[in-house]
Amino acid sequence: MRSIKRPRKQVRRYKSLLFPGIAVLAVFLFWAAFAPAEKGEQREFEKDGLRLEITCVDHVGGFLLNFNTSQKINEPYDTYYVYPGAKVTVLEAPPTENGMARWEFRVLGSGTLDREPLELKEGMDPVRLLEEGSFQIYDLERGLAVLEFDVSESGGDHWK
Repeated sequence: MRSIKRPRKQVRRYKSLLFPGIAVLAVFLFWAAFAPAEKGEQREFEKDGLRLEITCVDHVGGFLLNFNTSQKINEPYDTYYVYPGAKVTVLEAPPTENGMARWEFRVLGSGTLDREPLELKEGMDPVRLLEEGSFQIYDLERGLAVLEFDVSESGGDHWK
């Protein structure tokens, strides 16, 4: 005996792009909710041919001074107040006439160098400032500090 029921029509699920679109949106929203947001802004520094890109900058200020013994004057240099996780990328760093690096990245602590200085060259990997403290870019040719970084998590009032 034959069935009187009509054969069922197969259901075609996800015929449109609605379901994949919703899935991609859900993944993006999940990523956006848990991805760490970068504090601060991105700035560029340029002096005597050295060009740097610095991220996570709270503000620039607190100018420090180098004493120029030949001219007997104080020369100011910038201080960048940044959050931990800041990245310093060397965009341009022309070497000295003999081909040696002209600038060094130094880690400062209690008035002395804590670690070996790092020579700054074009094409090098970015330097990450992960820990709190003071760091300095030093011009070997002139024998002076060019730039200082003050890294601190508590962004704000005590810096300004």
